[in-house]
Amino acid sequence: MTIDIQLRKVQEMGGATLLVSLPKEWVRSTSLKKGSVLSIESSGDGGLLIYPAQNSSNSRPEKEIEIEYPSKFETAGLPGEITGAYLLGYDLITIKGKHRISSKDRETIIASIKGLIGLEIVEEDALSITSQFLVDNTAVEPSKIFRRINAIVRAMVSDTIKQLASDESIKFESVAQRDDEVDRLHFLIVRLIRSAIRDPRAAGKFGLSSIDCLDYRVATSSLETAGDYAVELSNAISNLMSVDDKAKNDLTMISEMLDSIQDGALRGFIAKDYTIAREVREKYKEFDSMLSSFRRENGSAKNFAELLHIADIIEGIARCERDIADLVSPMRPA
Repeated sequence: MTIDIQLRKVQEMGGATLLVSLPKEWVRSTSLKKGSVLSIESSGDGGLLIYPAQNSSNSRPEKEIEIEYPSKFETAGLPGEITGAYLLGYDLITIKGKHRISSKDRETIIASIKGLIGLEIVEEDALSITSQFLVDNTAVEPSKIFRRINAIVRAMVSDTIKQLASDESIKFESVAQRDDEVDRLHFLIVRLIRSAIRDPRAAGKFGLSSIDCLDYRVATSSLETAGDYAVELSNAISNLMSVDDKAKNDLTMISEMLDSIQDGALRGFIAKDYTIAREVREKYKEFDSMLSSFRRENGSAKNFAELLHIADIIEGIARCERDIADLVSPMRPA
């Protein structure tokens, strides 16, 4: 997309009225004439977004795509194609076959559609399945989804460590199911952010600049990775044969520090508060020191390899959170 930047002087008319002329090329391409109605919206960053009223976001044309069945992509297959179309912002996704869709493939297609938030099957026959995205792109704020993902990941880690401390059996399936929800929310926020980048009106409604959109994309990916680490942590702890009380207490303290880092990373990122982000970086240094002591003090333990693996996983989660805090720049206003 080519951006044509033009500078124009503001003219004064009638004392308090200020006027600025519109570019001739844009007027011609949008068929504007005297009496045409324009939609003027604030972008949230000091700019204005101007569109012909008939092209407002309420009447945004739907994007449609038809996916060939059987899939021509051996690696991704139909699930990958459906997810790809969803992330690219397609509103209507049709799986179209030259012959009847098999029962097994139909189940796979339906499961893939149900795994994507807002996507619902609206038409289905022997040769095709059509799904439609039914959520308004401007109705759900990325910050709210981001908070939800962060809360799920924090709970996954906290619950796993608590079960270790209380000698309860690890409910690995529960943790894995919550990671599925993290993935679903991750896909949704990626779709919304991509839509906001393409449509400045959507970004304006969210109060996001182009840099904000990029930051959300990176931060959400970090959270999704942290969720994967949480599943790995649950699996590692569920396979841990035994652990002494000191190691349990140490892991509990480490997890409490991690939870504090997760909380700070979220607050700093959402508020664009560099002071909070800097505190997160300082806490990470303390956290890293705690992990080093844990590895050193358990060096002679019979299950040292398992404990070392657990420490590495927890460190991976903390790095993801630190990366989120690193997105907050001291040069960016809150």
